Amino acid sequence: MNTSKPTIILIPGFGEYPETKTFVELKIRLEQEGFPVMILAWPHYPNDLDQYSFTETLLAARKLLTELQHNKTSFILHGNSMGGIIATILAAEFAPVKLSLTVTPYQAGTEDDLAGKYKEWKETGTRAFTSSKYGTLQIPFAFIEDARKYNALNVIGKVTCPILFIAGAEDKNVPWATTRQLYDRATMPKEWKLIEGMEHKFQYQPEILPKVNELLISFYLGT
Repeated sequence: MNTSKPTIILIPGFGEYPETKTFVELKIRLEQEGFPVMILAWPHYPNDLDQYSFTETLLAARKLLTELQHNKTSFILHGNSMGGIIATILAAEFAPVKLSLTVTPYQAGTEDDLAGKYKEWKETGTRAFTSSKYGTLQIPFAFIEDARKYNALNVIGKVTCPILFIAGAEDKNVPWATTRQLYDRATMPKEWKLIEGMEHKFQYQPEILPKVNELLISFYLGT
């Protein structure tokens, strides 16, 4: 009997990369539990930002998941922030064992975003984004124009595997009520975890990051 654990695929959010602190400690903990781990890097980031997009990342992810299915490798999908939108779309198309989402919006570039936090980005055409690894980058507004093609609310009802939602009570970037809309639209089985004091960049909260990681591991282990 095959007792190997499924491969866990971690999908970063906007401006994140495989070495982001969000995933480094989680990857270590998962490997300690015997899970194979892959972290999906968004193509074209940070060297070809005109091509940096949801569409290109979904193409790369679909190729990877198709190969895993061809090799009969089971997998779990985990998405953080905007990466959770991508993970949800993939979970609706493929057949993951489980899906987990942390601080995830249902869409990047909602009408509220365009009228508020993305207003200046739209007007100027670019946004200066400071990466902890790559320094200051100029992200074209075309990223959001592409991202607006994808709304996880439209597909999450097609996801049939168990889903874990983790939201932060102090998240100002993706208010927990936004993630809750995804949870409400999802079918059972599903779990909702709202963590008091948790912000969007919880990787910089030493008291929160281990708590999130342990919730994820317990979910993957079925405990």
